[in-house]
Amino acid sequence: MIALPKNPLSKLKSSIKIGKMPRIQQELTACLQCGYCISVCEAHEQTPWESVTPRGKIYYLNQLSSAGGIDKVLGREVSLSPYFVDAMYKCTGCGNCEVVCHANIPLVEFWETVRKWIVDEGAGPMSAHKSMAKKVGEVHNPYGEPPSKRGDWWPKEVEKSESPDVLFFAGCTGAYRQQALPQTGVRVLSRAGVTINTLGTDEWCCSSPLLRTGTHKYSLECAEKTVEGADGMGAKDMVMTCSGCYKTVSADFGRFYAKTGQNVYHFSQYVEKLISERKLPLNHEFKAKLTYHDPCHMGRHMGVFDAPRNVLKKIRGVELVEMDRSRENSRCCGAGGGYKSQYNDMAVSIAAERIRDAEETGAEVLVTCCPFCVVNLTQGAKQIGSKIKIMDLSEVLLKVTAPKEEEKSPEEQKPGPPKAAVSEPVKADAAVSLPETPKPADLGKITADITKTETAAPKIAPAGSPPSIGDSDGQPEEDIWTDNSPEALVRRASWNKGLRCRRDYGEHNIPVAFVKPKVAVYILAEGTADAETKRVLEKEGWIVLSFLEKDVTDGEEQSSEIRAAVRENLKTLGRKRKV
Repeated sequence: MIALPKNPLSKLKSSIKIGKMPRIQQELTACLQCGYCISVCEAHEQTPWESVTPRGKIYYLNQLSSAGGIDKVLGREVSLSPYFVDAMYKCTGCGNCEVVCHANIPLVEFWETVRKWIVDEGAGPMSAHKSMAKKVGEVHNPYGEPPSKRGDWWPKEVEKSESPDVLFFAGCTGAYRQQALPQTGVRVLSRAGVTINTLGTDEWCCSSPLLRTGTHKYSLECAEKTVEGADGMGAKDMVMTCSGCYKTVSADFGRFYAKTGQNVYHFSQYVEKLISERKLPLNHEFKAKLTYHDPCHMGRHMGVFDAPRNVLKKIRGVELVEMDRSRENSRCCGAGGGYKSQYNDMAVSIAAERIRDAEETGAEVLVTCCPFCVVNLTQGAKQIGSKIKIMDLSEVLLKVTAPKEEEKSPEEQKPGPPKAAVSEPVKADAAVSLPETPKPADLGKITADITKTETAAPKIAPAGSPPSIGDSDGQPEEDIWTDNSPEALVRRASWNKGLRCRRDYGEHNIPVAFVKPKVAVYILAEGTADAETKRVLEKEGWIVLSFLEKDVTDGEEQSSEIRAAVRENLKTLGRKRKV
């Protein structure tokens, strides 16, 4: 008797009767079913079924959307098949399909919308993603690590500033797994004279892994924690080495809570700025042939292609060569969109293909700007026995910005890849281990931590359940996280107009201070700001505004008045400086 292969989907729940479809009719109608998306879909390369292609998924959604009265007459149940749900999550969210789409469908956003709908219907996410969401809800990181250790990555030799220029956001992977990457980032910035601090134990997950897999439950809380914490620190800029964090903080926080009061930079962008301002000395050459891999979140999604390349071109000795698929057409490394956490073996196989792309250029070093890319590309290189070295841009910069007195040995002085090729399997974290930093935990733990499945049966939304947030006829969930005090409403409205503020500022403890333009804001239950304090502040060049709490509804009116005062005082202060 022939043993049949085990069905990998046998443990998936049965079909679930669906309620209301998401608002995607325009996208469904626009799809021409041309198939240009198929050739660039990495997930389809690993699972060559039509149902896994972007075209196949849209075809299925069209069938669900067009179901109607005749189905009821014939007794046909309109439901979400577990095979379709599996196909929806066999997607890295890279956006290559969007680049080649002739109908210009915003497919990156589209896939995330559909995944959220699947979660709302109780049919998703996948087991690994549920585990991540649970851990974020409990301890604010997808690895289940204790929050008390969140700031342990900070390099001891770098001083934390109470009034920093930069708030460095490490991200969960940097804080707990790839600690060498935020460490090198902070060290490089400190060499440019930049004052830095971090939220430490108060830094929470940005919620990117959950957003990409359809769970929005914790995004408001995570955004609020970051925005409020950053505001309290008063830094002008926020910098991170993680591409996923960069996209989420830059593009998603405003949807759930408010934009940050800081200018948000990826590390590569901020370093490019420092080099152009001649603040970061490139003391050493790096003699090697390099090629650069564009992380999807940073490149296709956010349009940051030039900054890392410009930095590499500034380094003496570097020969930068491009892969055939680069910039907006870059091949995905396979680690995004929750794909690696649920389908690790296929994710590593995609990374192996990217390694082959790099090898074709003759490059000795493959440089990228994302911890997830570093992890997966390193594992992909190991899978095919490649000799190419995987490095983050921050690691290259740590070498070339080192003062001469820090050089300790000939081996450390020599830039570029090591002499000996890797002839035997190496630990996955070898590419980011540095002599002067603590050895990060084995990278294999990253996959192990986030692929543990939950034993409890997931809750399934009953048919006809209320629509999710965003449906015009649905009831919004109770808001239990946001500070909706009058002061917070005014600050949030001001942030969304691009105004940065600090709380309880200076010797007079100004409740809300817009420091550079010198605008002090008091939001009071009654009366106005203390007359003596107001007189002193005005003497120092401050404009003092007082608002009554009862007059604050959404903060828009007050923020417009604040913005006008900011513009007025900036002009006044500018004239005084010229005189």
